Amino acid sequence: MNPVQYRNVTDYISGGAFSGDLTGATIDAAQFTHVSMTVVNTATGTTVGNIYIQFSDDDTNWVSGSGTATAAINGGETNWLHHEVAARYVRFFFDHTSAGTGATGSVAYTLKS
Repeated sequence: MNPVQYRNVTDYISGGAFSGDLTGATIDAAQFTHVSMTVVNTATGTTVGNIYIQFSDDDTNWVSGSGTATAAINGGETNWLHHEVAARYVRFFFDHTSAGTGATGSVAYTLKS
C-alpha cells in the first residue's frame, strides 16, 4: 500500500480578475483521487458568478463537477471546493454572470491520493 500523497500549490491563480470568466491552467491529476480548491476574493468588491472544478479526459473537452458552484463572491470572502477526481485533468473555472467591481481573486489547490 502506498502512503497518502499530496500536492499543494498556493499560487495557482494570483490576482485573477473576477470581472469576466476566469479559467485556471490545466492540472494533471492522474495519480490523485481528490482535489480541493480555496478561492479568495482578495479585494473589497463583489462579483456574481459560479465557481467550478472542471474535469477532462483529454485536456480539450471540459465538464463541471456537480455541487461545486456558488452564486456570489463577496469582498474578502473565501470559498472552498472539494471533489473526487473524475478524470485525468482538472482546472478551476469562474463563470461570470453579472457586473461587479473591484473583485480579484486568488486560487490555491491541494490534490490527495
